[in-house]
Amino acid sequence: MLGKTMRMQSLQRGVSLIEVMVAVIVFSVGVLGIAMLQAKGSQFTKQSGARTVAILQARSLADAMRANPAGVWGVASQDLISGKNGDLSGSYYLYDGTTAPDPTTCNGVASCVAAKSDLLNWLAQLNAGAINAGSNSSVAQDSNTGTLTVKSSWSDLTPGSTSTSTESYQFDFQP
Repeated sequence: MLGKTMRMQSLQRGVSLIEVMVAVIVFSVGVLGIAMLQAKGSQFTKQSGARTVAILQARSLADAMRANPAGVWGVASQDLISGKNGDLSGSYYLYDGTTAPDPTTCNGVASCVAAKSDLLNWLAQLNAGAINAGSNSSVAQDSNTGTLTVKSSWSDLTPGSTSTSTESYQFDFQP
């Protein structure tokens, strides 16, 4: 009986060490998974923040446009809007993303000054929102629908990669 007990003890030697090593490996994989989740969560939070800034600022510009209808139509006063016959090509809010709006070029026309100032504020808020979308943003006329298309674009990291992609948000403003 004593010999049988000795053989059982010798067979069980080192088993607990293997169990501990397996447990450490399983624990390490779990901790690594949690760390990856944290990193991805941070990345998605940043992307969501950029999208939120773009949406809020585009809607803010739309509110400014509603407050300045003469500027939307590119006329000095609201009385002259009817003469535009739906043509937005002279809108003071048109912005191609290259030349910064300059209120000093408006020759004192209040609706133009307000529109150019609104655009400058919009671009400043986009850039302050850490999405650096000012140079990729535009307000363009859509002659098919008779609207102004407000667009904000920014570069963002592609999930699961080190490359960047261009994200954008746009909507049509119907005057």
